[in-house]
Amino acid sequence: MMFNLKTTAAVAVLATFAGTTTWAQELGIADADYSLEALIEAAQKEGPLTVVDATGKIKVMAENFTAKYGIETTGVKLSGQDQEQIIQREAAANNVQNDVFNMSNLPSVTSQILPQGYGVSWFPPDLADETPAQYQNPAITSLNPWVWIYNTEVYGESCPIDNMWALTDEKWAGKVSMPDPLLRNETMFWFNQIETNGDDEMRAAYEDYFGEPLETDQASATAEWVKRLAENGVNVTRSDSDVGPIVGARGQKDPHMGFVSAAIFRDAAKNDYQMGMCLGIKPWLGQLTPRVAVIASGTKSPNAAKLFVHYMMSGEGMGPQLGDGKLATNINTEMPATEASGIGNHVDALHVTDSTTTGDDFDRLLDWQDFWTIHSR
Repeated sequence: MMFNLKTTAAVAVLATFAGTTTWAQELGIADADYSLEALIEAAQKEGPLTVVDATGKIKVMAENFTAKYGIETTGVKLSGQDQEQIIQREAAANNVQNDVFNMSNLPSVTSQILPQGYGVSWFPPDLADETPAQYQNPAITSLNPWVWIYNTEVYGESCPIDNMWALTDEKWAGKVSMPDPLLRNETMFWFNQIETNGDDEMRAAYEDYFGEPLETDQASATAEWVKRLAENGVNVTRSDSDVGPIVGARGQKDPHMGFVSAAIFRDAAKNDYQMGMCLGIKPWLGQLTPRVAVIASGTKSPNAAKLFVHYMMSGEGMGPQLGDGKLATNINTEMPATEASGIGNHVDALHVTDSTTTGDDFDRLLDWQDFWTIHSR
């Protein structure tokens, strides 16, 4: 299945940094002297490489890169928050051990990692015609879908809710499972993105569900929804891999709703979880979060690092992740037929990060964390 970003709402909504802030810095061979052949030649003269992502598939990507280019490369799985801490600490200590990061927290990257010089964004010049401008500055390798799910054994082909406000109802008290928002900054960033760019949709969804306009003393409809959701006894887990069996295990009478990455549908197929996406839910099926290629500023293998970024941005390097529902930003990349969730057919139902407001997402992270903590007690 060909997933063409030119035809989706993602391109229209994920605004570009091009023409505003330029994150690229000189690293390795200069772009003026660039060709893929020259980069490969320079890269193969350098030492080993360590590459980092939030998925274990980075290990397979590293193995494939080693086989293709003969550069010894090790893949390391680290959470988004751990990645941020490591790239900062290694830069401060002038002791870079991890060379390339595929980072999931775009607001942190654009507000802290790049401006403070911990990392560098580099986009391969020869891939400009294959990658929409929205994904070039900084270099966004892929888009990671997160979706609301339900148990299909109990509820059949139709999700038991069709509105995100239903998750705040007493019926679902203690029966919504999701990774702890305090451990996943992407969720907090999403709350702020919705408030900033989608609050009218949240307010309209409230009126659709309850049949009357929203009256609240909160700053926004989104804040009211987050407050009610937190107060409804959300069952928080360490990761979405814990949510899959809670929602989808067979034999349940009253299963939970859940919030997971599309990758969990791979586990569902393997472990016989009975899971379905809440298609048609208002305002959004879930969120679509970008992942950004960041090269550690002090890497000892700058050209090898750039070659790995090229490998990801070409789409080839992202191959192991496409089967998990990740969407490569290279328009020539095909989604495998074996991808379990079918998310490629529902991208326009997802809320997409607006890159022009990610600075505010970063600035308000602690506010949302405090807000969630207060109301989830």
